[in-house]
Amino acid sequence: MQFESRNRYLEEICRLARKKTNLAVCRAGPEGQGGASEHSLLAREIQGQEEALFAAGEIALEEALFLPLQYLLTITDCSPFERHCVLMGLAYELGYPSQADCARINGSETQPGLTPKFLIWSWQEIPEPETVCEAFQESGLLMQVFFRRTGGESPFSEQMICLKTRIRDFLFGNLSLSGETAHVIGSCFPDEELPPLDRWQPDVAGLLDRDTEVAELWGAAGSGRCFSARTACRKMGKRCFPVYPEEAFARGWTPAGTAEEILLEGLLFQALPILRIPKRWEKEEQELWLRTVIRSLARRIRPIFLVSSQKLEIWDPGEKLCVQSFELEAMSAAEARRVWKEEAEPYVFAPGLHPEDMANLFSFTRGQIREALRNAASDTRRSRTAPEKASLLRPAQGTEQGCRLGRDNLRRGCYSLFERQLVKKAVRVPCVYQWEDLILPKIQKEKLRTAAVQVRRKHQVYEEWGFCKKMPYGQGLSMIFAGPPGTGKTMAAQVFAGELGLELYKVELSAVVSKYVGETEKNLNEIFSQAQKSQVVLFFDEADVLFSKRTEVKEANDKYSNMEAAFLLQKIETHEGVTVLATNLIQNFDEAFKRRMKFVVEFPFPGKEERREIWRRAIPEEMPTEELDFEYLAGAFEFSGSNIRSSILHGAFLAAEREKALGMEEILHGVKNECAKNGKSLTRGELGEYYMLLPEIG
Repeated sequence: MQFESRNRYLEEICRLARKKTNLAVCRAGPEGQGGASEHSLLAREIQGQEEALFAAGEIALEEALFLPLQYLLTITDCSPFERHCVLMGLAYELGYPSQADCARINGSETQPGLTPKFLIWSWQEIPEPETVCEAFQESGLLMQVFFRRTGGESPFSEQMICLKTRIRDFLFGNLSLSGETAHVIGSCFPDEELPPLDRWQPDVAGLLDRDTEVAELWGAAGSGRCFSARTACRKMGKRCFPVYPEEAFARGWTPAGTAEEILLEGLLFQALPILRIPKRWEKEEQELWLRTVIRSLARRIRPIFLVSSQKLEIWDPGEKLCVQSFELEAMSAAEARRVWKEEAEPYVFAPGLHPEDMANLFSFTRGQIREALRNAASDTRRSRTAPEKASLLRPAQGTEQGCRLGRDNLRRGCYSLFERQLVKKAVRVPCVYQWEDLILPKIQKEKLRTAAVQVRRKHQVYEEWGFCKKMPYGQGLSMIFAGPPGTGKTMAAQVFAGELGLELYKVELSAVVSKYVGETEKNLNEIFSQAQKSQVVLFFDEADVLFSKRTEVKEANDKYSNMEAAFLLQKIETHEGVTVLATNLIQNFDEAFKRRMKFVVEFPFPGKEERREIWRRAIPEEMPTEELDFEYLAGAFEFSGSNIRSSILHGAFLAAEREKALGMEEILHGVKNECAKNGKSLTRGELGEYYMLLPEIG
């Protein structure tokens, strides 16, 4: 017997099943229709045909013809009777035996399906009762793997059974999951050669103890948790497949049903499950559900792999499971630069743009770096023509033409990864200003440029030159901007963030400060945590509200205020990113804060020269203007930069209403409005030669 196709194999199964059905019908006839000798002859013929069928099936498997039934019977090591039952289950799905044949054997028209009784009578040798009872127990191979019960309260031997849906589909050659189950259990990962592990990724296969039942890998998304688990499975000679427990829980699956589906999939493909635990798995009933699933799996399969963003705290103190935990640590700055270079190799970049410099600004995993580059490429394609799009990836013959990824594309690709939870307690401030817009004395500008250098060169100093060993924490950048209102503190923060290609978030103090004990610290902890992930510049305006001097404890509120101050000092010191504190009252700051800040930048009230430059630069190039006397405006009015910009904006709206260019009259109306806001009256003497432009002023 030889099989050239799966269909030919199925035809032989149907032929054999017809003979088995005939044997059962003969045995069930009046006083054993045909006699014992005829039954014995038919049984021997069936046995010979069955042995020939499965022997040929073994040869076909060795010659790479995949026969699902033959494969399944081999990996489960079925007994002859169990093999017979599975064969008849498949044949029943093909129409042999028919429902009428089953009803005749079962002795009831209400039982037109397979039963243990039918399977006993159709086997070539009537098995012993003990064999039958053992074979159809719930803990036995047949009921655990192949069959499910469909009949109600009939006696044990007459309860109808059928193949499980997944087994039936598999035997018919449908290897992929479908329907609801496909949302919970993913397809096996490709059986391919994997690249070597990165230095910071643990060699799980080499570290696993012999008795380990659960291997837990935790770390940031994209750090290689699943990759490390796949590598371990490959080294152990096993395939693996992903499982999404939150989907099973959301669909109301029981722990026992979930474990059964996972075990079945693992058996079919001789694979180990990798359970991907969601970020938030906090409710007590969820943890209990997950523990029950894992315990059920651990009885039949090991090791089970769990991947999560943080170490799971779901195990009972008396848990008997053998659990090993592996943390995937973050890359160093030097390693991150190397990974950026490797992942950026297929792309083309604008001249002078080095993608590895992003390692100084964003604490990404390899997976996040890969995704950021893909997002940057997509962002670039959206603004390009069809011929340009094809050249985003580096062609084999060179890169002499086509579209290139720019700095803004790369920055947007990086920021697209973050969950914007900061918006609940902070507001994003657009970074629209450049260095030339910032009018400050030279020494203040130099301080800001030096601070920017410390962010850009952080990896070189701390990692390559070893300062991280001398300064294990405090590697972030913290600054105080101090000065009167309107002197450019917010603008300086915008310029600084824009220079580094980072986003600026202004913390909303009303959403942070709370009268309830511990709430302020909780809110600030969340802000710093989110800022660490998204690498934004945190800007605290009027920061002396939060960072004020600690006082002598005279009442309970003083104690809690001091605790808040100490907590904030700790967060500032350990934060790896950039923090800017702006204040009008530097004298109200706690001395410990000022001492531990990297930079304190004073913003003086602008003198006449600075005011003239601010008046000049605050007017956009696109704005049509008449002749403007900046010398007079700078000398006559001691305005801050904020007052000057407000005066110009007021005048611009007035000019638009009059449909004319911006002139001195419109600007002076703006000046008048600013004086009124500050409780002052504009006098004729202050207007000087321009008093005729505002005749209403006496």
